[in-house]
Amino acid sequence: MNKSKIFKTILVSLAIFFAGRYFYNHNIIPTYPGAQNELVDASGKKTNPNNLKGKYVLVSYFQTWCGDCIAELPNIEQLQKHIGQDKLAVLVVSDENWEKITQFKQKRGLSLNFYQSQKPLNELGINVYPSTYLISPNGEVILAKLEQFNWYSPEVLALVK
Repeated sequence: MNKSKIFKTILVSLAIFFAGRYFYNHNIIPTYPGAQNELVDASGKKTNPNNLKGKYVLVSYFQTWCGDCIAELPNIEQLQKHIGQDKLAVLVVSDENWEKITQFKQKRGLSLNFYQSQKPLNELGINVYPSTYLISPNGEVILAKLEQFNWYSPEVLALVK
C-alpha cells in the first residue's frame, strides 16, 4: 500500500470518528443529571430537583448567550402559568455567574425560578443548550428535548394533566 492510500485512509477514518463524536455529543440528549448536582438560587438556598417529588418538574439547562434558550423560555413561562406552581416546578439552570443570570432574567422580564449549577454543565454531560427535561411526580423523565422546543404545546399539556 502506498503512502497516499494510507494517508487517505487515516484522513477518512478521522473524519468519520469526529463526525460520530459530534453527532453523539450534539444530537442525543444526555441522561438527566438531576441527582448529581446541587442547585443554588439567587438567595443562596440550595435545592436538588430530586427533592421535588409529588409534582411535575421541568428542568432547563441553559446559557444566557443561547438563542434557542432565549426563544424557549417564554413558552416555559406560559406552561408554568397555565399549570400552576403548585403542580409544576420550573428550574432554569445555568453554570454562569449570578451577575449574568440576573441581568438575563431582568432583561427578558421572566418570572421563572433561576438556579446556578454547582458543577460545570459540561461535567454533567450537558453540551447542547437548552437541554430540557420534564420529570413526572414520581421522579421519572417523561420528556426530554435538545435545543428549542415549544413547551406550551398540546403534547406537553397532555402529559401534565
